[in-house]
Amino acid sequence: MAKFFRNSAEVLAERALEPDALRTSGKEHAVRARVGENPEPPRRLIYSGTMPPPPGDAPTGDSFPPRNRRIAKRKVSPFNIILMLIGLAAAIVLYIGNIIAVDQLVHDIHKKEIRLQDILNEQEILRARVNQMSSLERIRARAEEELGLRNPSTAPGWLQVDLEKVREIEESAPKR
Repeated sequence: MAKFFRNSAEVLAERALEPDALRTSGKEHAVRARVGENPEPPRRLIYSGTMPPPPGDAPTGDSFPPRNRRIAKRKVSPFNIILMLIGLAAAIVLYIGNIIAVDQLVHDIHKKEIRLQDILNEQEILRARVNQMSSLERIRARAEEELGLRNPSTAPGWLQVDLEKVREIEESAPKR
């Protein structure tokens, strides 16, 4: 009773696992054994579009049992070809656009590096000029030429300050 409630997938799976000899009916197997034929069941064919010969007809010399059809290769539709070509063209355009954009960026970077190098060179020139203009030798030469200042030939002398006189001056000065 449980076999009535099984689904078709279980039945087909069970049949697929049975050996071929068990699939043939008992009567057919007994008839083949009496006649002396090979008790092997006939080859199972896949439907090929033609009707199989009626059972019991043995193939004669010039008629053979129908063969399975050859697998026909599926043709690619023109729509699929056009779609693939459009996709390929879009990929090529994007790739070339990317190459051009990268090349432009490399060119801009090169220009900026050249400009940076020029600015660094100019900065070094200005730094060297500031160092030259602030050198003690240049300042001494300009002071002697333009202002007439000279270095003293003798060492400076020390002055003695009288502290009492300083106090008197501070006391006599008006306080604010």
